[in-house]
Amino acid sequence: MRDVGVRVLLGEVASEKLPLIAAQALADGLDSPSLRELAGLSHEEHREARELLDQVIDELGLPGLPDEDQAIWETVWSYARRIVSGAIPPVDGAHAIACYAGGLMYPESLVRFAFLADLWEDGAARRAPLEQDIVREAAVMLRTTGGQLGAVGSDCDGQ
Repeated sequence: MRDVGVRVLLGEVASEKLPLIAAQALADGLDSPSLRELAGLSHEEHREARELLDQVIDELGLPGLPDEDQAIWETVWSYARRIVSGAIPPVDGAHAIACYAGGLMYPESLVRFAFLADLWEDGAARRAPLEQDIVREAAVMLRTTGGQLGAVGSDCDGQ
C-alpha cells in the first residue's frame, strides 16, 4: 500500500481509486481497520480516502510516505532496478526515468537516460550497445544515489 501512496503523491493514482485498490488489497490478504474502512468508501469520498491511506500505511507497519522529491527518487530507483534485473526493456525504463527528471530539476544522472533513449530511438543499427549503456547507467545510478530495495513504479504520464 505504501507504493500506492507514493503513486498518489506523484499524481499517478487518483485518490478516487483508493477504495477499489483497498478492496483488492483486502482480497489479496492485507488487513487493518483503516484498510477495511477505506475499501468501504465511495469514489466521491476521495479526501477521506487520502487521509485514510496514511492510517492504513501506519497500521500495516510500513514506512511513512516520503516528500515529493523522495517519492520521485524512489520511483526512479525502482525503474533502475527493473532495468538492471531485466524485468523491463532498457529503453522503456530509460524513457520512464527521463520523464521524472523535470520534477527533480533535471539532475545529470536522470538526463543521461533521456539522452540514451533518444539515441536509441534515432538509431536502429546501434540499439543493442545503447541498451547495454542504459543498463550500465542504471547500475551506476543505483550505486551512486543510494537507491534502496522497494517496488514502486508506474508510468509517469499518470496512467
